[in-house]
Amino acid sequence: MLRLDLASEPRWLDLGHGVRLRLAPLTTALMVAARADLAVAALPETATPEALALAMAKALARRAVLDWEGVGDADGRALPLSPEGIDAL
Repeated sequence: MLRLDLASEPRWLDLGHGVRLRLAPLTTALMVAARADLAVAALPETATPEALALAMAKALARRAVLDWEGVGDADGRALPLSPEGIDAL
């Protein structure tokens, strides 16, 4: 179940299979920062809506994901949180 509330502090989100993300609350400031992300701004005006949506999702995730658990490499070793890892997730 999703619970919609106006929490002002980060919370853990269980994605299943032992994966959890600690997320900052979604705020207008977070959305504005994602919109100003260099990867989003660098998209050509001819970018497809799908390309824009993917770039925005990654930019937002890089700002919102504060920590994670249960994310590992191909050999099962835990990976530290990183922008590249968030993009891959």
